[in-house]
Amino acid sequence: MTRPALHVLPDGARPAARELTRIRQLETKLGVLVKNCRLLPAITAASPVPERARLAAALENDESVVPRFQYPPARKELAGARAFDALRAAAAQLPGSALYCAKLDELEIDVAILSALGDARRIRPLAARRFGTGDEVVATPAGQLALSEYAARLIALRGNHGAHEEARTVPALTRDGSPSLAGLIREVARLAGLSVEIRVEANLSAGAATGDHTVYLADRAFGAREALRLAVHEVLGHLTSAANGREQPIRLPEWGTAGSFADQEGVALCMEDAFGVLDAGRLCALAGRVLATSSMHGGASFGDTARLLHREQGFSAQDAVSITERAYRGGGVARDAGYLLGYLRVRAAIAAGTATLDELRMGRVGVQALPALRELITQGLARPSLHRPSVERDFASHPDANAVPAPRTSAGSALSA
Repeated sequence: MTRPALHVLPDGARPAARELTRIRQLETKLGVLVKNCRLLPAITAASPVPERARLAAALENDESVVPRFQYPPARKELAGARAFDALRAAAAQLPGSALYCAKLDELEIDVAILSALGDARRIRPLAARRFGTGDEVVATPAGQLALSEYAARLIALRGNHGAHEEARTVPALTRDGSPSLAGLIREVARLAGLSVEIRVEANLSAGAATGDHTVYLADRAFGAREALRLAVHEVLGHLTSAANGREQPIRLPEWGTAGSFADQEGVALCMEDAFGVLDAGRLCALAGRVLATSSMHGGASFGDTARLLHREQGFSAQDAVSITERAYRGGGVARDAGYLLGYLRVRAAIAAGTATLDELRMGRVGVQALPALRELITQGLARPSLHRPSVERDFASHPDANAVPAPRTSAGSALSA
């Protein structure tokens, strides 16, 4: 696509066109790596639904829980150390050099992960470097705690979180215009001023996932509250950030700054919170992902982790298997502790006044990248968010239950533990 042109600064000055040209020359080379280092397709199992059902039945019957998921093969020779060194040398001479060097460090780990898929011994240390282990000490509403300890407290305080699971009556997609998750997502996107494509994917382990223009849906039915939560999460979080990233003169905010995975999930969870659909059950699920990540990195088997979630933490067999699967994908590419971690980090930054949701939706950006991005804005090499959908401004006056239910009271207090 054609990138947006240089924009005029408030004082009428324009940034040096040469700087933008040099950045785009680097990004042309960097883009090849970004395109080839997409982790999610590489850690999505083929035909996982029957295997999940088999494992859940084995867990319920106290039988051996040994997974047989099939993943794509490892990818070799994506890039060598020499290529990364050359790109770092070029990046060091550019505005925003720290952002590009940090991204290269992250991509180098991704290349190593993709070359080691299926080899748990090699994958797990790499995944720990890239996404954390779930045992990092973080700031929580209860003080400085290991993330896994805080996750366990969240689950313990919520009791039997599966007791009131809602009936799954909302299909992913319908052809006759009747209510569906796809229809709800389209309406949320319309009210936010965004365009969206929707695809149903049979192998998707999550309820939904968002690409550059497309929201991918799992091929199953959803609860009504779950459907609203997914629409808010994917559209007002991820789709908005993706759209703003495409409007940037440079491509890094479109691809994602280093560390942005967790913080962008935190942004999307903050949008859930603002809409009143981030409830105790949702927080328990996020906490379960942290415990599964910690358990995996602690050396537990798939079956041991699933039993931990099912017997000790009260998750249903189906949910325990689903959460465990996400931690052990591709041999242990556990990314999902980042959801709760990112939410805590983004909430803290907003409360401290060091970030805003609109800043964090100027692209796929992380909290730590904001100071450098603000400097690029002053140079005309980046721009503030163009799309800024607001819960209060864009949705509070749309209470039609057949379209988008009005926002409810925020569930943010559910995080206290």
